[in-house]
Amino acid sequence: MTEALALDLAQLPPGWPLLLAGLLAGLCRLPIAARNIGYLGMLASLWLMFMTGAPAVLQPLDAALAIAFHLVAGAGLMFAAAHEDRMAVAAGLVATGAACAALASRSLGGLMIWTEVIAIASALIVMAGGTPAAVRAGLAYLLLQVLAGVLLLIGIALDSNGTVTAGAFVLLALLIKAAAPPVHGWLIHAYAAASPTGSLFLSAFATKVAVIALARLFPGEPALIWLGLFMAVMAVIPTLFESDWRRLLTWAVVSQLGVMIAGIGLGTPEALDGVRLLAIGHVIYATLLFLVAGALEARGGKAPAGLRPFALLAALTIGLPGLAGYLGKAVIGEALIHAGLGWADIVIVIVGAVVFATAGLRPLIEKFGTPGDDRITSREGAAALLLTLAGLALGSFGGALSPHAEIAFHATPLIVQGIALAVAALVMLTPLRRIFRQRPGAFAALAVPLPSWVIAAVDGFGRLGALLDRIGETAGGFLGGGGRLVGQAAVGLARYVSVGGVGDGVLWTLTVLTIVLIVSFG
Repeated sequence: MTEALALDLAQLPPGWPLLLAGLLAGLCRLPIAARNIGYLGMLASLWLMFMTGAPAVLQPLDAALAIAFHLVAGAGLMFAAAHEDRMAVAAGLVATGAACAALASRSLGGLMIWTEVIAIASALIVMAGGTPAAVRAGLAYLLLQVLAGVLLLIGIALDSNGTVTAGAFVLLALLIKAAAPPVHGWLIHAYAAASPTGSLFLSAFATKVAVIALARLFPGEPALIWLGLFMAVMAVIPTLFESDWRRLLTWAVVSQLGVMIAGIGLGTPEALDGVRLLAIGHVIYATLLFLVAGALEARGGKAPAGLRPFALLAALTIGLPGLAGYLGKAVIGEALIHAGLGWADIVIVIVGAVVFATAGLRPLIEKFGTPGDDRITSREGAAALLLTLAGLALGSFGGALSPHAEIAFHATPLIVQGIALAVAALVMLTPLRRIFRQRPGAFAALAVPLPSWVIAAVDGFGRLGALLDRIGETAGGFLGGGGRLVGQAAVGLARYVSVGGVGDGVLWTLTVLTIVLIVSFG
């Protein structure tokens, strides 16, 4: 009977224990209890996905990506132990579970549902940053994701009627979700405005699910090669001049998404396996970079003892052969060469070297000169070590996931990558790096600005809260002692509605939606 129950539970969408764990963690007021619920949900999710007798709902590379999602969730829980952020952790767990469910979905309807759950959870992660800029960025994030969902729904409706334009709507929706230009600004604003804990979760899920969906639905679309290469080059330019590490990393994310989209456009089995391998590697090394950057930012830019080695490992993981970031890019590059597009491989190698230099080496050189008085916490170190070991495992043994991976370790790609990394290191380790003068918000024009109505809505919302505050205070002063209690209650209610009530209200809505989805799929 126990075995039958386990198999019935395994029939539910993959990742559902994480969905429920995230909801329970968000409603739990004790941080340690919320984290423990998250750990239990993560372990239960992994067990149900890969236990003996469970149906194989994911292909090997997709299963590896789902495992990488779980590792991000684990690292996020560890990191949050030192940086309390209840809402970001809860929404991050929900996003993790929905991302796993989206990977297993084989229908457009299922894809739309789960990507919308990811969108709501991700917007909540952004807004949990707590600043007006974070709320604005979260609303813009939600705006673009809802627009993409509407386009996807139109595509589904047209597809059911046999309309030839259905594919165009689906393609446009997925490109928005993958942060393709010119609608990539939502990602730049959101990742930079979220809390350090939130950035760990944001870097992993929404865009990778969109990339996998593009690989399934539009492989071999020639226009995607050009779009991806343009995206890779366009987004890497600001990394040369941006001084804010997390914003710089966000531009690097867009650049690497461009490399994946170019591989999808090529569409050969070799290239598509490279795209999936790069998606897995990027989830690991981007999360590690955001973890190091977040730990530094949380301490006012003063590097705690013990963080520098992980910063070095994070930089090396971007492109060093044998680590997470190399394998997928090398396979895509070799696929481009085999298709007669050797020049495109050179572009990808140069872009990767620039990301290695600007997102990894330069911050390591320039941002760790001011030592702090404390050490990284044991949980921060454990999270960084978990991701480092995952990157090493993927780089060393990822070849077992794909028959095409072995070409990444031929002499030519190894030599070319070694030369590119050596040149990048030479520039960054010498005064040559000063050629690229850095400032915060460099090349901001390349990030599409937030819609003016979003800014106006947030400002208006803040003014409404302030007005209710003043009304409550005035009522308290007018009515005397007993009235002050009423006034304070009004002030508290105003603040709850204008600040805390939004997050909790969205979380309750997400709770009901997720429970309905899980039950309906069951």
